[in-house]
Amino acid sequence: RSTPRPSSAASDVYKRQDIWPFLVVNVGSGVSMIKVNGYHSFERVSGTMIGGGTLMGLANLLLGITDFEELMELSKKGQNGKLDMLVKDLSGDKSAASGLKEDIISSSFGKLASGIGVKY
Repeated sequence: RSTPRPSSAASDVYKRQDIWPFLVVNVGSGVSMIKVNGYHSFERVSGTMIGGGTLMGLANLLLGITDFEELMELSKKGQNGKLDMLVKDLSGDKSAASGLKEDIISSSFGKLASGIGVKY
């Protein structure tokens, strides 16, 4: 198969040696991660079937929402710390010493799985 020719500006970027390797991540109905080693050298290194399709499927099943923008507006009202396990839940006062912000998610839905302080 033929490879499309990049624009001249893109060609200049590809000639630079300091950009290789880099990771291209495509988020769609799933997620795919491609390691680009050079102009004609790339490989799929990872991916997951969990992506936008999963999000919208759960939104439809649990909330009856099929519109992405409506889901994003609703998400602004949520408090993920009630269901997700956060760094502070695992590290307590030590989270600052680790260099991690205490409100970073360490496990999605982790509080549901463990039953720790779940109030919703």
